[in-house]
Amino acid sequence: MLTTIHPSLASACQLELGNTLDRLNTATLGSIHLDIEDTSFIRNITFGLKTVTQVAAATPHPLSFHLMVNDPFPWVEWLKPLNPAWIFVHVETLANPAEVLALIKGIGSKAGLAFNPVTSLEPYYYLASQADSIMIMTSEPDGIGQHFNPLLIEKVTRAASLFKTMEIWADGGITLAAASKLYVAGARHLVLGRALFSSEDYMTSIDTFREVGDER
Repeated sequence: MLTTIHPSLASACQLELGNTLDRLNTATLGSIHLDIEDTSFIRNITFGLKTVTQVAAATPHPLSFHLMVNDPFPWVEWLKPLNPAWIFVHVETLANPAEVLALIKGIGSKAGLAFNPVTSLEPYYYLASQADSIMIMTSEPDGIGQHFNPLLIEKVTRAASLFKTMEIWADGGITLAAASKLYVAGARHLVLGRALFSSEDYMTSIDTFREVGDER
């Protein structure tokens, strides 16, 4: 089984997004991935509605959104016209996660739960029938490069065991060596940032990451 790749535009050169999307147009991808950060949840600012709307018009690929915001509800409504394939929300920001999961599924998107490294999975098992995907953050904002943390591979393994019918995603500092280990742990969806956009040949890099599962 091949791994599904989701390039994260937050790691691409922001002055070259149009060219970047052109280079990715013929790649085999799961989606173009957009992190929405507004400083309320993480100390960074990424994309506004104008940018994500233009990205949607410039790519043939589906879109996945990672809402790193304290209040995801308005964003779900704002993104509805773009027909997102996936929308992830952080459990840490939600008093009643089921409510926003229902809203996401109500607009026709797959509903995903994202977990910071410090957050336990088990308290959210009750949502197993209401969410479609689980995203395990494999690094966190640390001010020194957000490198992949190999200790979180075990958390991916637990997610795959606990949420057996759901898609398991990993996101954060993923290298090729890490991708192979994450595949063994159960992650079939990888969000790629620096490892992809620092390469000269996007297509070759994507194919190499996709094929980590064939090495098993």
